[in-house]
Amino acid sequence: MFSVTSFKASLPGRALRRSGWLILGMMIVLNALHYLRNGTLGWSDARDSVFLLLIYFGIATLLEYKRQRDAEEAEDAR
Repeated sequence: MFSVTSFKASLPGRALRRSGWLILGMMIVLNALHYLRNGTLGWSDARDSVFLLLIYFGIATLLEYKRQRDAEEAEDAR
């Protein structure tokens, strides 16, 4: 069964823990700038925000994978 502790130890869990607030803050800033420019936020903006969140999360996960891989290689080199 899926547990919360196993998610925290997994690669996506570490990526969210390391950069989750940064990703959420970036989305708030981008939506605020869009609202100031256009004066409205619609469903298409929400859809675009979800896609952008997924892209940011994918990049954060890849960066965490590289960070983990580099740490393993440095440990093996000892």
